[in-house]
Amino acid sequence: MRIRPRLPHLAVTATLTAVIGLGAAPFAHAALPSSEGPLSCTSYGKVADAPRGYIPRDDLMPQRRDKLAEWVSHNRAAARAATAAGEPITVPVAFHVIRKNGTVAGGNIPQSWIDAQIDVLNDSFRGRTGGADTGFRFVLASVDRTTQPQWFNLIPANGDERRLYRGSGKEIKMKQALHEGGVKTLNIYTAKLGQFLLGWAYYPSSFVGSNPLPRFFDGIVLEYRSLPGGDLGPYDQGDTATHEVGHWLQLAHTFENGCTSPGDFVGDTPYEASPAFQCPVGRDSCEDRPGLDPIENFMDYTYDECMRMFTSGQADRMQDAWVAYRG
Repeated sequence: MRIRPRLPHLAVTATLTAVIGLGAAPFAHAALPSSEGPLSCTSYGKVADAPRGYIPRDDLMPQRRDKLAEWVSHNRAAARAATAAGEPITVPVAFHVIRKNGTVAGGNIPQSWIDAQIDVLNDSFRGRTGGADTGFRFVLASVDRTTQPQWFNLIPANGDERRLYRGSGKEIKMKQALHEGGVKTLNIYTAKLGQFLLGWAYYPSSFVGSNPLPRFFDGIVLEYRSLPGGDLGPYDQGDTATHEVGHWLQLAHTFENGCTSPGDFVGDTPYEASPAFQCPVGRDSCEDRPGLDPIENFMDYTYDECMRMFTSGQADRMQDAWVAYRG
């Protein structure tokens, strides 16, 4: 069990000036279809600036419509049943190790790292590190290992300033070949993402509607060194996976929409103007809104040692998302 104490105040001077639209140029993804045509509810693809020496967890995923809230408004009985059920939901995990060669440095992570990552997910989503028990449990269903140097290096070519690799031909080929299971199976892929990004995921709402993404995209991609046992400190305790699984269950970043309503679509997470990096205890980026920034929340960008909790509202949202999109 990982029990994390609250950390002492750490001086942090970096401040981001906006939530959406700053940072790196959008990624090139000609092969990636939009999730909902002209009424797209989600835009994938820009990366927030990070203080020197720190890495954004993933790309920004602004939602112009909260499709889950729309579903709940039309399915109130099912939504109430989801939050009142009380029985844990067991999620099978298909783990795909992409490697350059047979060495750990080449991505061939040991089974002990994978087992530890599953333990981190269970501790985090069960509330053992703090916060709410979300009702989700994770069981490793399969592990496969693929030696494919091109897939392993999910990074742009030398000199390319674009910093996001979602929707690339590499991702498409990799996932078409390896994706397994149905909507209830969590597919996890580990590869090398360089020093610019720790992972990415897709909202489950992106796979429904009039122009859904192909199902093989569903899952999360992780920088292999972010797993417990890796050497990518301070991002090596497995919480990148926790963060991405939150997205896999329709959670937004805590800084979604900045200080503007509806924020991250969850009522019990304080508003936050921009991603928090490092562990800026006492940060209050939305002074006109109640509460300090939720820097200990798994859906922020602080380093792993700082992250420890989901809220009850986030747990309810994930339960609703499971019924709406994965049940």
